[in-house]
Amino acid sequence: MLTRDTKTSPVPGVRRVLERIGRLFLTYLVLYAVTWMVIALLLSSEDSFTDVMRFGFGMLAFVGTPTLLLALLAGVAHTQMDVTTFRTALAFPMILFALPLAGASWPEPLVCQILAQIAFAAYLMPAPLVPENWTPRPQ
Repeated sequence: MLTRDTKTSPVPGVRRVLERIGRLFLTYLVLYAVTWMVIALLLSSEDSFTDVMRFGFGMLAFVGTPTLLLALLAGVAHTQMDVTTFRTALAFPMILFALPLAGASWPEPLVCQILAQIAFAAYLMPAPLVPENWTPRPQ
């Protein structure tokens, strides 16, 4: 009979943490793509759908990358703050990453991206990323 020796990992829940980090990236990328699809559908300009989507893909480096880095670093460092307070505190810096869109010739990208950033921080981001290390601060 074949049996597998199950030893406990020195770091509890490594797989769970990696799954949460993967979910963090996947959730944001899907939200970002859906946001730019909505923006492309809302724009009534002479630019085509593919041109707007190409612009959105280009803005991923300026908006999405800093957002994901902030979410990852803050999520890993988050160990004592209440989850609601953490999400609220994280939403405000994420809004700042949408400011490069203020230079666009249409208002829709900035408004929709700000709403997407708030939705990600407030509802969609898995928090805490490392639940084994999380200890709520005594009130």
